[in-house]
Amino acid sequence: MSAAITPVSHIDINQWNPEEYDLLFHLANFARMANAVEVEPGPLQGWFKEALWRHYSYAPFNCRVMENYFSLAFFYGYNAPWNPYYRNAEVLKRLELTLEYTFARMAENGAIPEYAPAELDTPMLAPSSFGMEYMSAALEAAGPVLPEPLKSRLCEYARKAAVYVLTSDESWEHARSYTNQFLGAMAGGARLARLTDDDELMDMVTAAGDALVQDFISPMGFLYEADGPETFSYFFVSLKRLAPLYEEWPDKRVLEAFTRHCEWMSRWMLTEPDSDHILLSASHQTRTASKGAYLVDPGRLGVGHARSFLGSQQAAQKGASSLVEAAGHLADPLRLMLLSQEKIESYQNAIAANPQQALAQVLEDTRSLGYPPVSTESACPIYAPTTDELARARASLPCNNPNGQAELFDDDRGNQYVFYNGARYTTAFAFGQKRTAAQYGPAHLWTPDAGTIILAHNGEGPAWETRLMNSELGTGKALANAETREGRGGIEMWLHYSELGVGKAYIVRPDGIDVQIQGQASSDGRMLLECIPLLLRATDELVMDYGRCRAESMSERLLGIVTRYLTIERRGKAVLTIDMGEPISMSLTPTYDKEGFVRCLLQAPLAPHFYFRTGYRVIVR
Repeated sequence: MSAAITPVSHIDINQWNPEEYDLLFHLANFARMANAVEVEPGPLQGWFKEALWRHYSYAPFNCRVMENYFSLAFFYGYNAPWNPYYRNAEVLKRLELTLEYTFARMAENGAIPEYAPAELDTPMLAPSSFGMEYMSAALEAAGPVLPEPLKSRLCEYARKAAVYVLTSDESWEHARSYTNQFLGAMAGGARLARLTDDDELMDMVTAAGDALVQDFISPMGFLYEADGPETFSYFFVSLKRLAPLYEEWPDKRVLEAFTRHCEWMSRWMLTEPDSDHILLSASHQTRTASKGAYLVDPGRLGVGHARSFLGSQQAAQKGASSLVEAAGHLADPLRLMLLSQEKIESYQNAIAANPQQALAQVLEDTRSLGYPPVSTESACPIYAPTTDELARARASLPCNNPNGQAELFDDDRGNQYVFYNGARYTTAFAFGQKRTAAQYGPAHLWTPDAGTIILAHNGEGPAWETRLMNSELGTGKALANAETREGRGGIEMWLHYSELGVGKAYIVRPDGIDVQIQGQASSDGRMLLECIPLLLRATDELVMDYGRCRAESMSERLLGIVTRYLTIERRGKAVLTIDMGEPISMSLTPTYDKEGFVRCLLQAPLAPHFYFRTGYRVIVR
């Protein structure tokens, strides 16, 4: 019978470095995690008998739920005066049991299973890549104090998993659709090669360098996730691999992948002129459903703060700069999603002023939550941009630097994007030939004076689209790419949606967008319904043919408004007008949030004007 791990009930904040405060949650909940390890002999010895991590796929064959072996290794090997678990015999016992349980689940070729036992699961890129990354991190965290037999087996199995990822055809093929799943083995493999002086393994890492900037990244600049862009959400998964990879292997191809994706992100970041808000236009994201997420201020969404970017010991030893240092101003889109130095200091000061309250709050906030593994970068310095850096980054975003031109991009995965950045407004269109969480069509409309006025969601959220009334079918999920051409004062995009029997054209002009639609009612009599997701402020005024309505005082839903024109006034100025061509019945469905946004879905049944053709005009004032 193994003794239980004793939980921490009090901390002496004077023993802590402020950069270690992020470990407070993991320290406070460590005993819960460690005591969840099955210590009794049997087939599940070493298994976490409580679902602490990756709950949705918690099963005895899933080695990803075992990744808290790194948390055990971290606290066992972290020599700090406040850490009672350093070189603790009971922690070591549980660490060995969890590692041996994981090793036993692995395939002979080193592949690590997730959704089925190793002989049935495929592909195994993600669990193998991230699993070996955690193994190499465990070796770094605890290697100097591990018993030699356990250390040797950890090196052996981590290397087997790295070789599987870095050399197998199925891993490379899957990585062409899911880039970050390969990056874990590149970063972890480089770390393992350094720790074990393994030049052959490092050669395998460097052999993937060309693929990183060719096969694993779109010509448009984004790293692939489900064959498309996961511009913001999954980039942070990639970032936590690119940064340590660059420190281990400061190669220009790693820097290129990072800066190209940062440049791509910048196209979808929209500043708000009257606040610190930065809106992320995310309707095009292929995997993570969102509502067109926004930031109240830098650090609200994203990584919060970043480690491993500056002052890295490994980078210094190699005489190299860190990833963000090397990228310079090209890393500005990332900086806008990090907490500033001032906010980090404020957070740290609050904990130092009342550490016991902070400990109690951590326990209260996480009582019903799981236990994600300790970050593999927890021992690295924090990087936080200054206020001046954030101001410069904000000003440098493309939306604040109009060039008055349209740009068209496409790739071999069926992705297509059109950007327009003019003096009056900025907009972007996404089209595709593969079903994902993305919404297709126009993503946003932003103006320099008023900020964002239209913002589409992805997933099942509202899109700027044409739908069949009382149907799930609409152009937001329909697959089609556009034919584009210059003409009529701007760029024209023409699409035919065969599954809907609808044709649609967008004519992007310097003063607005014309939308033309061709299609007749469906066989069961359903009409075409145009949907426009407006992003209003509480003080905005909606002006219609017969009167006006303040956004903050709208009822739950406005039905049957008959008007030709709908104008949005912001701070007393008309900023946008939707001209339907003739009086038409509209409905407006508002939802309110605590930040003062009113997300209002405009829906208008479209009656054909001429031979099943109809349309409307969006005029930017």
